Order: sequence, then structure tokens, then C-alpha cells
Amino acid sequence: MRCLPLFVSAIFGCSLLGACSSSTVPATEDDDDEFSSSSKTKNSSSSVKGEGSGSESGGIDNECVGETGNPWDGTTAKKFACGTGTKLSPYMILTAEQLAHLSFIVGAKDKDYDGKYFKLGADIILNEGDVIDENGALVADSTKLHKWTPIGNSNVAFTGNFDGDGHSVSGMFINTTSTHNGLFGNSSGTIQNFIVENSWVQGGNYTAAIVGAVSGSVSKVENYASVTSTSDYVGGIAGLAKCAPSKTVYVKNSKNHGEVKGRDEVGGVMGNSHCAYIDSLYNYGSVEGRNIVGGISGRAGYTYVSSYLLTCKYAENYAEVVGVNNVGGIFGVAGYASPNISGNSVITTLESAKNGGNIVGEKSVGGIIGSGNQIKIIRAANLASVEGIEFVAGIVGSLISSSTTSLYNTGDISGTLRVGGVFGSNSEGVISSAYSTGKVDGDSLVGLMIGYNYNTTMADYYYLKQGDQEPFGLNNGGGVATPKTEEEMKSQEFAELLGDDFVYDSKMNDGYPVLEWEK
Repeated sequence: MRCLPLFVSAIFGCSLLGACSSSTVPATEDDDDEFSSSSKTKNSSSSVKGEGSGSESGGIDNECVGETGNPWDGTTAKKFACGTGTKLSPYMILTAEQLAHLSFIVGAKDKDYDGKYFKLGADIILNEGDVIDENGALVADSTKLHKWTPIGNSNVAFTGNFDGDGHSVSGMFINTTSTHNGLFGNSSGTIQNFIVENSWVQGGNYTAAIVGAVSGSVSKVENYASVTSTSDYVGGIAGLAKCAPSKTVYVKNSKNHGEVKGRDEVGGVMGNSHCAYIDSLYNYGSVEGRNIVGGISGRAGYTYVSSYLLTCKYAENYAEVVGVNNVGGIFGVAGYASPNISGNSVITTLESAKNGGNIVGEKSVGGIIGSGNQIKIIRAANLASVEGIEFVAGIVGSLISSSTTSLYNTGDISGTLRVGGVFGSNSEGVISSAYSTGKVDGDSLVGLMIGYNYNTTMADYYYLKQGDQEPFGLNNGGGVATPKTEEEMKSQEFAELLGDDFVYDSKMNDGYPVLEWEK
């Protein structure tokens, strides 16, 4: 799965592209083909040889200084283990005290470390023992835990390059009402290749396990920590992916397994991704919020400057997502332009997305997106149940001025008003190639395909015939949908009828056609 936002600014000359796919995407300087999902080595209580690493004074050390494997004692080291801060000789971090030293120098705004390279040489233990239980609840006596100070804050960002080298950071404990929380609080640099586990992160706005707010890049990270907030912009990986002049913002090749709870703009991976290149993101942790809640990102692609766009490819959610308004398996809200933006350009493009987690909300609830405006969806599938009240559907709850192709829904959908297998409400759009087999229940404007359809160009829409239930609750100018039997749908012929994006495999999806990228 990949997700990517595209940002092109004539003023700054930036390019921001977020995608989740196998298509060619911009590579970061330290990028490689392998996503590390487990620690490369385990700590041992011994010093580590510094391969090519220099001392902070510039000389070459034969050995990095620091005993690994010990839990943090709450103090801060005076220097790193070794290294000169270059790409070939990064500052090596072997202990929790040395990691705390990085937090200290960034907070102190020490310009000598701007743009430098840092690397973990061992797993880091910030608190010993279980901090959370198997359900993600805090179990440790918080009065006895060392509190972590994030690297970067609301006033200063981390500007360097941090490589976890496949190691883990465990036992992190943050409990505050302040903003910008995570292992990193604020970063415009590069963060990559490590795991956060057995940790508790609780804070205000811009709270996540990896980084509270990012205007740089995050890649190949994995989170198992619990993240909770009563405020906004909350995610498992990043709270906010924000725009930055003259540079691309990346969040890619990453997974969230931890439980995420927040108020508004809450996501399993990111709370808000209106401006970032998001690529290959997966969520397996439950997500709970109030408004604008998504399995991958709460918000994706809100445009207040005409040159900001967002594209996302291969995004996948497999956990329950619960909210009130604008709730989706991938995005809570996608697209939308502020009133000062004219025209009808596509703001958000989503390619190759899948939802396998149950979605629960009230208004604008969708298996893929809660509500979307000026977006494009290419290849998306919902396999789980979707429950709401108004504007409820398997793919998008409420869709305006958008185009879609190659969609399918097999989940059961239930609501009250404007309820559909594919769209709850769809207006002023161009839609093609879709099918739905799930049950659809509601009271008013209920259709096996679309609850309310207005002024839409439609082609190749099919639904599983279920008694005398109609494909549309109300179809006000916008094409037809064709009923099919189960036998007809479970066939190679039906897959070919849907188009090149679909394939038939009797062993997948209970015999119904699947999207080719799913294989």
C-alpha cells in the first residue's frame, strides 16, 4: 500500500506527492527497498565498536563509549558514544542517556547540530518492565516512570537525520497537556527505520508515538505504543504532516499497531496530512475520535492554497474506526477547498486502497472515506461493515464533484438516511466500474448502490440482486446500475466486464472479482 500527496508551488518550487503504490516515487537520500519491521539486533551490556565512526572532537575512535542494554536512569549524557555527525560518521547513540542528550541539544537550539546525522547502535529502554498491557492500557505506576522529553517542541524542530538502524525504543512515557508530543515532538529533518513499543504517549495537540508534527520525512517506522489525547491532530505515527517551503514532506513505508484516541482530526497513522507525500501506510490499531477520523489519516488534502494537492496509493486499514462526523476506513475527510479557491480541480487522489475494519459513526461515514469533495478514487475496496445515521456507504458517505473508477464493496451497510452500498450521496461526478454485494439497510433514500444520486455520469455499475431492493434510493439524472446473480458475479466473465483493474480468483474474496493489485 502506498499513499502520496503532491504539492507543487510556483512560489516555492516545492513538489509534494503522497502515494501508496508500486509506481515510481521520489526517493529520499537514505531510502532502500526493504522495510524493517523488527529490531535488527538486541542490546547487550557491552560497548560497541565504532565502524568508521569518529569522536565528537573529530578524531577516529576504535570504540564507541556506552554500556548498552541498561534502562534509562533519568539523566542526560554529556556527549554521544562517538561519531562526527556526518553521513559516513554519524553520532552514535547506544544508551537512553545519549538519546536524552539529543533531546537536550535540540531543545537548547544548539545550531552546531543542525543537519547532522544520528544513528542508534542498540535498542533503547526508557523505562523497564511493562508500561502498557496487551490491550494498550497503562499498567505501570506512572509516579515511578521516567518522563520522556520529546526531541523538538513547538518552538524548535529537529533538523538532522535520525536512523534507528532497525532498533527499538521501548518504555517511553509521556503524560502532559502540552503540544508536540512523541519520541520527536517536532521535526523538519529525516526520521527512519525503528520501532516504538511498550510505550504510553498522552498529550495535547500534535501528539503521536513517532513525531508530533513533521515537515521533513518519516519512513520505515513502526508503532506499538498507545497514543491518547483529548485534543486534535493525533496519530499513531505523526500528529500532523505539515507543508514546508522548498522541500517535500514524506511519511511512508510505515505501520501502526497501537491504539489511537483523540478528539478531532485523528488517524491510525496521521491525524492530518493535508500536505505530505504519504506512501505505503498500514494501520492495525483501533482508532477513536469525534470528528474527522480515519484509519490512515483523519484529514487528507484540505486546500487553502491552490497549488497544494494530495495523492495516496496502497493505503490499508484493518482495525475498527469509531467517530461521530466524517469517519472513514482510510480518510475521514478528503479534498475540500477553502472559499477563496476557485475552479474544480482535483485536490486529493486515492489509488489502491483497502479497508478491512468495521467503521462506526453518525454522519458522513464510509468504508474508505467519510466525505470527499474534488477528489479522484482509482481502485478501492471495502470488506467490512459500515454503520451510521446519515450519508453512510461502503466506499464514500458523501461525495461531491469527484470521479471514481474500479471500486467494490462486500461489507454490510446500515444507516437511516442516504445509505448506499457504494455511495450514500453522490453529486456532480463521473463514476465508472463498480460493484456491491453487501446488504444495505436504512429508512429513507436507501439503495444497493447509491442512496441519493444527482447529475452524475455513470458507467458499468453492478449490484448483487437482493429481492426487490433497488440500486438507488433516488436517482436524479445519472445513469443506471445492472443487477447480477451471485453465479454471474463469481466468474471470469464478470471480472472482464468490470475492466482491466479487476481479476477473478475463485480462492479470493469468496469468489467475487478482486482488484489486480490485491493479488
